[in-house]
Amino acid sequence: MTETIRIIGEIAVVTATADFHPLREIKLLTSKLDSLSFEGLVLFDLLSVNGLASNRYASMRFGKNGFDRSSFAVESHVNSAIQEEQDLMARSDQVFLRGSVLSSSELKRFMQ
Repeated sequence: MTETIRIIGEIAVVTATADFHPLREIKLLTSKLDSLSFEGLVLFDLLSVNGLASNRYASMRFGKNGFDRSSFAVESHVNSAIQEEQDLMARSDQVFLRGSVLSSSELKRFMQ
């Protein structure tokens, strides 16, 4: 099963799934990050809902007052170690992949 929130140093990596679109669940996500006493950059991996498009990754700063919505950005360059780990988790979770928006040709390309 794919983890929806992983803390990697000062970055929280939040993975969208078929059942969890983090940008539509900001209140729930805020509560979870508060409970973890997290402050820093939140990187959203939206592979499940955006596919392999250029907007697969987005980010927003999170602090004591919650998300700073003015800091929202689509990320074109993601730390390669984080991207590799995200890809590995996705490739190893068939339920995750079946629930994603990836077409059969995208799935084939992604699995290579």
